Amino acid sequence: MKNSTNSEEVRINRFLALCGIASRRAADQLVLEGRVMVNGTVITQPGTKVNPDKDEVIVDGQKYAQPESRKVYILFNKPRNVISTSSDEKNREMVLDYIDVKERVFPVGRLDRKTTGLILLTNDGTLANKLMHPSSNVKKEYIAVLGEKFPASMLPQLTGGMRLKDTGEKVRPCRAKLLDEGMQVLLSIHEGKNHQVRRMFETLGYEVKRLERVAYAGLTIGELRRGEWRYLSRNEVRELYKLAESP
Repeated sequence: MKNSTNSEEVRINRFLALCGIASRRAADQLVLEGRVMVNGTVITQPGTKVNPDKDEVIVDGQKYAQPESRKVYILFNKPRNVISTSSDEKNREMVLDYIDVKERVFPVGRLDRKTTGLILLTNDGTLANKLMHPSSNVKKEYIAVLGEKFPASMLPQLTGGMRLKDTGEKVRPCRAKLLDEGMQVLLSIHEGKNHQVRRMFETLGYEVKRLERVAYAGLTIGELRRGEWRYLSRNEVRELYKLAESP
């Protein structure tokens, strides 16, 4: 009964309640009476946990599955100092604190705490895994605000597929455009190594003062202010699937 990518383990009484079989208290009684089987084995401990995506649950000879919740797709403009994880042991502010939906959604990938801008959230594990897979060709666009002007003469070094100074990792070639006379750089990349944009500039001796992701997989922030979110349209979701499934 191990966790899968798409679902977390839940207590058997909660699972049975979600299936509409009985209240949690009544479900505990079903377990104690030996009327519940998980993966072919009768269970008698009410604290037993199951994985809704993997485990087979049978009550009185009938198989049950948790009803699927509707798939939701959310675009969020993440503020600075907000954590893009589903939980945080330090009790810091998280992206989920801003998203008021009944479905259990999770971030698609991560933005580091100091980085602002576009991040997707969904409960569609299939799409999320495809978008986050290393072989995906998802374009991400960032605006990096630097502490000093970045010269046009160094653009080939930035975009040509450098090796990162700290680890020696090779990054793919990318595209870049100078903004604000070189004080800002618009960078388009197709991979997502940890703190990659900051590390690319650090390799060349430049410090990133502020970093914002302005586009992801063809989606942009648009009119959303920091801390605001919206649902994706059906057409946007279709386009994401096309992109995720393209070679």
